Amino acid sequence: MEKFMQTRTVAILPVILAVLIFLCAGQLAAQPVEASRGHDVANEVYAPSLTAWIYLVNFVFLYMANPDLAAYLPAYKAPIPQPVVDCLEQNPMGCPWADYRRYFDEQVFDNRECFWPDVCQENARWARLAPRKARRPQQINEPLGRRRADQLAHLLGMDAGMIFTDLEYHCVIGIPPRDHDREIIFRCMYNLTNSNGNAAIPLSSYGLNVTEQGDLRSICAPCSPCILFNDLFGGRLAEICQECGALEKLLRVETETLLLQFIEDGSPCQSSGGPACLIETTCAGLGH
Repeated sequence: MEKFMQTRTVAILPVILAVLIFLCAGQLAAQPVEASRGHDVANEVYAPSLTAWIYLVNFVFLYMANPDLAAYLPAYKAPIPQPVVDCLEQNPMGCPWADYRRYFDEQVFDNRECFWPDVCQENARWARLAPRKARRPQQINEPLGRRRADQLAHLLGMDAGMIFTDLEYHCVIGIPPRDHDREIIFRCMYNLTNSNGNAAIPLSSYGLNVTEQGDLRSICAPCSPCILFNDLFGGRLAEICQECGALEKLLRVETETLLLQFIEDGSPCQSSGGPACLIETTCAGLGH
């Protein structure tokens, strides 16, 4: 049985490598790219992690690992301020938080309806489960909450038998000082759940995070923990889960939920975000 599960994992997990795939190109950190993609300021730009498919992929993994942690995923999405977008397009590896934090304090709220590009269009069944657009300041970086997380897990076909025990969870993320792979897992989980109450600088509604070096970037920027996390799906994640006694739960999630379908559907969308990992929507209406 153990050999069967290992073989099945090797066969399934490479599919997941399609998510968050960008090259960790060192030259991106050395100098800005020559030109931005010229976003229309009349539209809005978001991180791919706020699209339905990718949000649900992240939710399924986090809920499996720790439902209380999944409850810190964002309940609402918010457009990234245009000056931040312009900087990240030129500097995908990040922009100084100290220079750009003020733009988040100047967030403007409107009632425009904005639509994802075709490559990111979701099935209506799943689109309604993704974060809604924030309409007031209190909703920015608001966590999903445990009650809504449990409801979402039920809708996605998850059950108690798929959830890691506390011991399994702490084995998977490790205890400081963590080994390299567990450090990647831990940091990716933290970046995905940087909502109010779970982060020094909450930015979950934007799909952004601030690095230890003080740089603001998309959570799927080049060489970010959630990008490096993908490399673990070639086998190392399964090995870690096996070491921790949680491999069967990982396999159940892969085979008994729509996780792999969400990954397949969401991959082209995220790939369209370019090195900065940003998605421009098309907006209708006058706003205020």
